[in-house]
Amino acid sequence: MKRFFIALLVLTIFLSGCGSKTSDVIKNNNAKQTYDFQYIKMTTQYNGWALGENKIYITSDKGKTWIDVSPATKNNIFSWYFLNENYSWVLYSDGTLYETRNKGKSWVGSKVPFTMGKLFFLQKKDGLSGWMLKEYGPASGDSPVDVYKLIDSKWTLISKGKMPNNSLKDDNSISFEGEKTSFIFLSDAKTGIITVEYRIPGKYGLYLSSDSGYTWNKKDIPLLSVFKDDSILFYSPRFFDYEKETIVILPVCIYDIKHNDYRIIFMDSSDDGSTWKEVSSFSTKEKPIEINLADKNNWNVLINNVLFITNDNGKTWNKVNIPKNTVQIQFVDSKNGWALVKSQLGTNLYYSKNGGLSWENLL
Repeated sequence: MKRFFIALLVLTIFLSGCGSKTSDVIKNNNAKQTYDFQYIKMTTQYNGWALGENKIYITSDKGKTWIDVSPATKNNIFSWYFLNENYSWVLYSDGTLYETRNKGKSWVGSKVPFTMGKLFFLQKKDGLSGWMLKEYGPASGDSPVDVYKLIDSKWTLISKGKMPNNSLKDDNSISFEGEKTSFIFLSDAKTGIITVEYRIPGKYGLYLSSDSGYTWNKKDIPLLSVFKDDSILFYSPRFFDYEKETIVILPVCIYDIKHNDYRIIFMDSSDDGSTWKEVSSFSTKEKPIEINLADKNNWNVLINNVLFITNDNGKTWNKVNIPKNTVQIQFVDSKNGWALVKSQLGTNLYYSKNGGLSWENLL
């Protein structure tokens, strides 16, 4: 009988130990999933896309959970465009462009005549419009480009850019000189804008198209002519439709080489980029990491561990704290915003519901 109780005691201790180990495993399974996101795009307060490690993810709960909806390919992602919560395009290194119209539930892939560049799409009542600014790769600060347009479900070359050592003169094409930093079309699907940066102080490039990208003309901005000794850096413009007019907002950063500081200027245009006026500006000692335009009035400027916010079209600016090591910021309105933060294991994602006053760690 004594031996029986000893055996029972040993068995009880053994089972007790097994129970604690099972509990530890469950606890680990409930740990937060780690991601290494490169870019996020929230299309609404709840829905969004993310790109990381050559995978595509979606969320429908403000970024708390993410689902891998990547196409069935192991190639590298070279370009992408997230239009809304349903539509997305992803260009891979083998020259295959995948398209989804149902939040990544299914993808359709097709071979295209480009492997790198900037995609842009518009959804209109009469269907989709798409363009590609094909890039050949930078060389000494220059980047030759061509413009393709999606016509009858096929990508067609509509504007051949100027190449180095090309003696042909064409004033309606895009020069190879400079780095093309942004490429957009307005809601009329006719007006196109390309911004260009150079390594030469005082030099900049702004190309406009009025015929859906077939021809391009270089446009001067008198407002920038005073910065002859400074570097002129462009951030991505964005357009907003209001009643019967379209407003384009173009953020510009002026680096004062002599005084080693930066002046951030917000310009807008209501005539398809023909004329520009300054709306707001302020100076800082550090270069902005990103400038996010949520709408006509709500803008955000991310500088190293600091976020500048305006909710009144740049009339007033407020400085708020941001999670350390934030590499991307995005607001969809004056309240709902996300911060993508680099960490040792990958990235963390923070969410703010009060315009950046406080942040909740989601991932």
